[in-house]
Amino acid sequence: MHILIVDDDEDILEVLALVLQAEGHRVEVAADGLAALDLLHRGSVPSLILLDLMMPRLDGEGLLKAMARDPRLAHVPACIISGHQEAREKAVQLGAIGCLVKPIELDQLSAVISGVAAEAEART
Repeated sequence: MHILIVDDDEDILEVLALVLQAEGHRVEVAADGLAALDLLHRGSVPSLILLDLMMPRLDGEGLLKAMARDPRLAHVPACIISGHQEAREKAVQLGAIGCLVKPIELDQLSAVISGVAAEAEART
C-alpha cells in the first residue's frame, strides 16, 4: 500500500515510516497539511493517510476539507492519529475511517491498514 503520514512530530514520522516500510508499504511523509496537500497535488494518490489533527500552517481538519473539494482526493481514506482522547469524536465528525491515539499501538495500526486493504480489494 501507498501510505502518506502527516504529522509535525519528526519522531512519529520516522518511527511510523520505518515500521510501515519494514512491512513492505510505500511511505511518504509530510510535516503539516500544506506539505501534504502539495504532495497530493503533484504525486500519486495514496491508499491511506495517517493524519495528525494539530499541526502548524494547515491542520488535519483543514487538509481533509481541502481534499473533500478535490474529486481526485475526496475518496482517500484518512485515519486520525492524535495524542488526545477527544480526537475520536472529531474523527467521526470529519468522516475519518478511524482514530489512533498516541502512543500508537502497532496492532491497531495493522488493523486499520488491513481494513483499508480489504476495502480496496472488495472494490476491484
